[in-house]
Amino acid sequence: MDEDAERYAVIAAALAGHAPIADAVSALRSVPAGGPYRGALAAGLIDRFVADDQSQFVGHREPLEALIAIGDGDPPAGPSWPRTRALGRSTALTLAAMRYDLPDSASALDELDELAAAITDGDRVGRILLERARIAVSMYHAMTDGDDPFQSEAWQRFRKLADDGPPEVVALGEAIDISQALMSDPHTDLDARLERLREVAARLPESAARTMIESTADQIRQVIGGNLDAIPSSGGGGADALQMAASVIGPLSAEDATEDVLDRAVDRMRAALAASPDDPHQRIVHLTGLAVVLARRAEAINDIGDLPEAERLLVEAQGLLSGPQDRGWEIVHEGLSQVRQRMGVEQDSYLDAVVSLRTHVWRVLMQPDAAGAAAVAREAGDAAVSAARGCLRVHDVAGAVRALDAGRGLALYAATEMRSVPDLLRDAGRDDLAADWQRAIDADGPAPGLRRRVFGVLADIAPGGALFDPPEIDEIRDALSELDLDGLVYLVPSSDVWPGLAVTVPAEGELSYLGLPGLKPADSPEVAAYLDAASRRDSAAVGRGEARDLVVLDDDLTDRLDIVRDWAWRAAMGPIIDTVLPTWTHVPTRRVPRMALVPMGELALIPWQAACRAGGEPAIRSVAFSQAASARMLLRSAALPPVAPSRLGLIVADPETGTAAADLHGARDEASAIHDVLYRGARYLGRLPGDDGAVSPSGEGAPEQVRAWLTSTSRAAGTMLHLACHGVADPDGGSYLMLAGQRLAAEELVKLMTAVPERAVGLVVLAACSSGMAARDYDEAYSLGTAFLAGGARSVLSTQWTIPDSSTSLLMFMFHHHLMTGRLPVWEALHRAQLWMLDPDREVPESMPARLSAQLDDGDPADVTGWAGFLHGGR
Repeated sequence: MDEDAERYAVIAAALAGHAPIADAVSALRSVPAGGPYRGALAAGLIDRFVADDQSQFVGHREPLEALIAIGDGDPPAGPSWPRTRALGRSTALTLAAMRYDLPDSASALDELDELAAAITDGDRVGRILLERARIAVSMYHAMTDGDDPFQSEAWQRFRKLADDGPPEVVALGEAIDISQALMSDPHTDLDARLERLREVAARLPESAARTMIESTADQIRQVIGGNLDAIPSSGGGGADALQMAASVIGPLSAEDATEDVLDRAVDRMRAALAASPDDPHQRIVHLTGLAVVLARRAEAINDIGDLPEAERLLVEAQGLLSGPQDRGWEIVHEGLSQVRQRMGVEQDSYLDAVVSLRTHVWRVLMQPDAAGAAAVAREAGDAAVSAARGCLRVHDVAGAVRALDAGRGLALYAATEMRSVPDLLRDAGRDDLAADWQRAIDADGPAPGLRRRVFGVLADIAPGGALFDPPEIDEIRDALSELDLDGLVYLVPSSDVWPGLAVTVPAEGELSYLGLPGLKPADSPEVAAYLDAASRRDSAAVGRGEARDLVVLDDDLTDRLDIVRDWAWRAAMGPIIDTVLPTWTHVPTRRVPRMALVPMGELALIPWQAACRAGGEPAIRSVAFSQAASARMLLRSAALPPVAPSRLGLIVADPETGTAAADLHGARDEASAIHDVLYRGARYLGRLPGDDGAVSPSGEGAPEQVRAWLTSTSRAAGTMLHLACHGVADPDGGSYLMLAGQRLAAEELVKLMTAVPERAVGLVVLAACSSGMAARDYDEAYSLGTAFLAGGARSVLSTQWTIPDSSTSLLMFMFHHHLMTGRLPVWEALHRAQLWMLDPDREVPESMPARLSAQLDDGDPADVTGWAGFLHGGR
C-alpha cells in the first residue's frame, strides 16, 4: 500500500469510528494542499470529533483547530461547511474553557455570537452544542472576570434548549447546579447533595456524560472533605493549579481545622501558585488563595508571623487587577483590610474596605433591569455599614460618609447613568460604542456584552474610580448649599455588637458622628411590630375603607405611631436636634433649619419628622426635613437647573380601578379644588367629584396619557404633575401607580423621563400611598418618588405609608396654596402645610372650597397619619 493509500485508510477508519481521530488528523495534515477531498475529509473528521466523547480531548484541542485550518484552506463544496466549522470552533472554545486555557474569554463570547449565525433555529442539536460552548466559556469568564450576567444569561438559554433535549444535556445542567451549590456552601447537606448528583448520573446510560458526573461527585467529596492528597500537587497548567486550590476549601472553611491541616493547606496553596499560568486572572486567584490560607492559619494559632507575607501577596494581586470589574476586586481589597487591621495598620485597612465597595457598583451597572440591580446590590448596604464603622474606629468621618453612600441607591444610580453614557463615550472618542449604546437603549436595552465593553471603557477614562465612587465631601457641601440645606445626616441602626450612628455632613463646618445606642428597632416590641405592619404590602388584596392603597393600615398600626414617635425622638432625633444641630451654621431669621436624611435599612420606614419629645412638640416644629436616596442622587438634583412654578400641568384624580381598590372621593375633591383654585390651566384627568364616578372630558387618567405628558416638550404641557390615586409598593411586583386599571411602574418612569432630556418637570406630587417606600430593598431606595427624581423631576412629594383619603386632601390643598399663593419653595410649602395641620388655631384660606373645609369638622387634622406621611425630595 502506498503512502497516500495508507493515509486515506487511517482517515476512513477514524470516520467509521475504528481509529483515533488524532491519528487521522496527522494523516490528513500530511496530505499536500489541494489533495483529493482534503477539505471534505477535514469536515467529516470535525463532525466526528464533535459527535464523539470530547472529555478525552480536554486540553488537546490542537487536532480540532488543525482540521478547521485545513477546511478553511480548502473549503469543501456544498452548504454544510459553515455549520460544521461553527460547531468545530465552538467545541474548540469549550475544550479551552474546560482546561482553563482561554486567554480572552470576552473575545471568545463575541466569536460565539458570530458563529451562531451559521446555526439555523430549527437545528436543535447544533443550537445545543453552541449553547453548551457558550455556558462553558461564560462560566470561565465569570470566574476570571466577574461577569455574572453572562453566566446567568447563557445558562438560561442553555437550559431552555435542554428542557426537551437529550438526557445527557439535561443531566449535565442539573449536575452543574448541584456542583455550584456545593462549592458555594460546602458543609450543608454534603451527603444528600452528592447522593442527588449520583442519582442524576444513574438516569443516564453508560456514556461519557455519566462518567463525568460520577467523577465530579467523587472529586467534590475529596475536595470538600479535606483530602489534600486526593489531587496531585504537581502537573501542568491552570486546571491542575485550580484543582489544587480547590482542594483546600474544605479544611480551610472547617471551624475545627487543626494546625497540621492548615500547614498542609499552606503547602498545597504554594504549589498551586507555583503551577499557575501567566494569565493574570488565575494568578490573582492563587495569590489571594495563599494569602487567605496564611491569614486563616495566623488566626488559628494566634500568631501574626504569616501576615506580612499575606499582605505582600495581596498587594501583588492588587497590582494585577484591571479595575472593579475584576471578580477578585472585592476579595483582594477586603483581604488587605482584614490583614492590615490585624497587623495594626488600621487607617489603611479601612480605606481598603471602602475601595472594595466599588465592585458593587460595577455589578449593578451590568444588570439588565432594576429588579436585577436591586438583587445584586442587596449585599452592598451591609458591606457599606461595616466599612463605615471601621472608618469611624479611626475617626475617619469622610471615609465613613464615602462608605455609607457607596451602599445606597445603586439601582437608582445605574438607572440614571444609562442615559448619560452616549455623551461620555463621545467625549472619549468612542462614537462607535455611543451609537451602539443608543440603539440598544432605544430598543430592548443593552445586552450584557455591550454593557461590559461600554463600562469597561468608561472605567478606564474615569479619573480615580469616579464612575464607581460616591461624591467627595466638597461636592456634597456644594450640593447642600445649592439646595438650601444645612446638612445631610446618615442614620445607621444599631446591631447586636455596634451602636447606631448619625453621620453628618454640614453645608459648613466640621464633619461629625454621634453614637446612638438606642437606635435598634428590634429592642422595642411596639416599634418592631410597627415596622412589620408597615412593610406588609400585598398587591392582590382588595382595598378596604378610605385609604389610597390596596391595603389599609390595620387598626393597631395607627395606635402604635405614638409609641414609635416617642422612640424615634429618644433613639435618634432628640440627640441630633439637641447636640448636632446647634453646631451647624444657620441663619434663624431667614428660615427654620433644614436637614436631608439618608436612613439606612428599615429606618427608612420611621416617620422621623413626627418624632416627638415626651409631652412636647414634634421634631417638625424645630427642623424641616427632606429625604434623599443617597448623596449621589442629591448631587443629581442640585445639578439640574431650577424650574419656575407654573399653573400649567397635569392633575390625575382617582382613575377607575374596577374592583382592585376602593374609590377615593377625597382625592377627587382634592384634585378638583387645586385645579379650580390654583391650576386653572392644567389638564384634569380621572374622575370628577361626586358619587356618580363621572370621568373628566379630558380623559380617564390612563398610563398612556401620563406617559404622553411626561415626554411632551410642548410649553403648554406645563411643569407640575399631581397624582391623587392608588400607589403600591409590592416586594414581588415592585412600585407602581394604578391608573385606569393599569400599572405604571417606577422603572418605566425613569426610562420615560430620561428619554427626553429636554423635558423639564418642576414638581411631582404623589398623593398616593407608599409612593416613597422602596418595594424591595430599603437601602436601594427605589420608590415611585425617587424614580421621578432619578428621571429629572426637580422636586417630589411622596408618602411613607397608607395615607388617609380625607385629611390628605386638606394637606395637599394647603401645600399648593403656600406654593402658588405664598410663592414658597416646595420644601417650605410642605413644611408650612404640615404645621397648619398641627395648629389648633389654624386659619382657613378663603380660597379653600367648602367641600374641603367641611372635612375639618369630620376628623382631627393633627392626627399623625394625616400629615406626617409626606416626604420631600429634591429641590
